[in-house]
Parts: sequence; C-alpha cells; structure tokens
Amino acid sequence: MLGWNVGTFEFTSEKILALNYHAHAKLKMRTGGSSGVIRRTQCRNLPEGDGMFFDIAKRDGKNNVRLPVKFRYRSPVIFEFHLAGKRGAAAYSVVWLHHLVDNTVTDINIPIWTTKNGPRLTQNYLTEESVTGKEVIGLEDLREVGRLQFRCQFKAGTDEDHEHFIHDNDSRETYETWEACLAEGVRHQKVGKEIPARTQELHDRSLTQARDVLKDAGPEERKKWLSKDGEDWSGAFGHDPKAYMDSSGRKKAEPGRDKPVHDPYSPSSDDDNGDDNSSEPDSDDLGIQTANNTNRVNGSAETGEGQTDGEMDGESKREEKHREVANKKSEKRKNRGLMQWKPVRVSFWTFHAGGVLNVLG
Repeated sequence: MLGWNVGTFEFTSEKILALNYHAHAKLKMRTGGSSGVIRRTQCRNLPEGDGMFFDIAKRDGKNNVRLPVKFRYRSPVIFEFHLAGKRGAAAYSVVWLHHLVDNTVTDINIPIWTTKNGPRLTQNYLTEESVTGKEVIGLEDLREVGRLQFRCQFKAGTDEDHEHFIHDNDSRETYETWEACLAEGVRHQKVGKEIPARTQELHDRSLTQARDVLKDAGPEERKKWLSKDGEDWSGAFGHDPKAYMDSSGRKKAEPGRDKPVHDPYSPSSDDDNGDDNSSEPDSDDLGIQTANNTNRVNGSAETGEGQTDGEMDGESKREEKHREVANKKSEKRKNRGLMQWKPVRVSFWTFHAGGVLNVLG
C-alpha cells in the first residue's frame, strides 16, 4: 500500500505527448468514479513531426483535467483515442494508479495499443512484458502504435472535484461532511502523513530499548537511525561512495582523506553541484538539494514534491476560493447570514419542498 484509496488524478504537465501517433483524435479518460475528455481541437502536430500532442495548459481554469478516484487500488486510468467518423475507440493506453505515490509528481511513459478486443485490454492488469511475450489469450492482434508521455500525480484525499460526481445520498453526505470540516479548519486540501506525538515517542523508545547500540549513542547518531517513516537511513553507514565520484563514475577524491565532492549523504549526479568543480567560487550551492536548487522546470524553481512556484500559487488561490464557498455553505447550515431570518428559511424550505412534491406527484 502506497497511500490513500480516495484521491484525485491530475496532470502536472502542460502537454500530453503521443509519440509516433499521427491521427487527430479526441482523448477520453475514465477511472473508478469519474471520467473526462480532451477535445479534438486541442490535438496538434508536434513541431518535429514525430507525433501529436494535447494542449492541456491551464487558462482561467479551462482544460484543467482532474479525475476524482474512489477506488485507487482497483482502478486504472484508461485513455481512449477516438477518431472522427468512427465508432468506438481506435487505440488505448492504460496506467494503473497503484504505481503512483501520494502527492508525488511522476513521469509516465506508456504504450498506445490497438486491438479489436478493447475490454480485455482495459479490464485486466497487463504489463508490457506479458503482452510482448504473447502471454495474454485473446489479444493476439495487439500492436503498439506509439507512446503516451506526460507528468501526473495522485492527490490524496477528497477535494472539490468530487462534488461533480456525487451520485447517491451517501456520497453527498460524505462530501458535505468533508466540506464542513474544511470550513472549520479541521481538514485541509492536501493530505499529509501525520503520526501522533505519543505514538512516535513510544516507537522511538521501543527502538532504543531493543537495541544496545543506540542506548549509548549521541543525539546526532541516534537521529540517523530513528526516522519517522523508516526510510531515511542516510549517514547510518558512513558517507555515500557516490559523493567521491563524478557523473561518469570516476573517482574525484579519496574517501577518508579528502573532502567529498558532493553531499556525503545525498550526492547529486550532476558534476556542476560539487564543491571542487563549481565554476563560481563564491556560489553558495554546496551540492545539497534544497527547494531552490533541486530542479528547474520552465525556468522556475520547484517547491514541495515536484511542483513549481506558479503551481503552488495557483493551488493556494484555488484552495482559498473553495474555502470561501465552503464558508458560505457553513453559514447556511448554521443559520447565519441571510438564513438567520425565519422568512428566508421558510422561503428556502418552500422552494425545495415544492420541487420534491412535484417529483412525487
């Protein structure tokens, strides 16, 4: 299990590339709980002439394709290519959501398949190895006609996009409960890993009691071994050998005698990040990955987990806007604002009760 079962699948790249695919198609997407579409007018030829691309850049909220997911571990995102004048899908691509890590931007490169038996391809978990080895019965005519490339992430937890796919009373009450918690500040738009302080304290204490090595260790040494998520073991076994090599694997410094070329615990594969190879002697970049020097996408520094400054600003504005909407609904629920006056409440009830009576009649 990598994370939450409920969340939202969203694109983080401005384009979806269909390499070696040369047809103007409409891209339909569906997953467990929602569906979406990218129009044929957004499909254009690549300047290099080696395929097509779908322009999904966010402009005033348009082309912002986000798919709410209810059953992440049994749901793929299915891409169907539909051509003009033809019934059914002409090609398919499938990415299974259990391969994605929560709130982490991932580069996707999946094949575009053509087959007459589309349901068998989309309703079963298939890998490129099994398909290439002809291990799937009923898909003997399966053929790869291109590659679909894009960046995406699985945003854990419920958000405002789930409102558009409410289909019964249970889902409506679930969404309204989340919206009320958001208005009160109990919940937030982005879900993070949280461990109660008491639980973390008991966990650390159990590790120190069971390990004689850690009983007499200093705070810095103990911090290297005791990590909250159980994954950060950097420094526990000394410096990383890559810290003394360049990107080609050639040794640039002698371990134990010279200073490491890169950060000793999280070495970079880029030669320009080293202390000795830097072209600017007064630079403050010591090879340590921070929010300012980790990566740069479209000329802006990435922050968080693969998100740029512009994306973070846009997400904060969207969260603020939705919080205002949630606050207005909270006022209605608590009989605040206009709903504090009884004539307004009576007229509101009469309007909705009349609609229900017309349906029953």
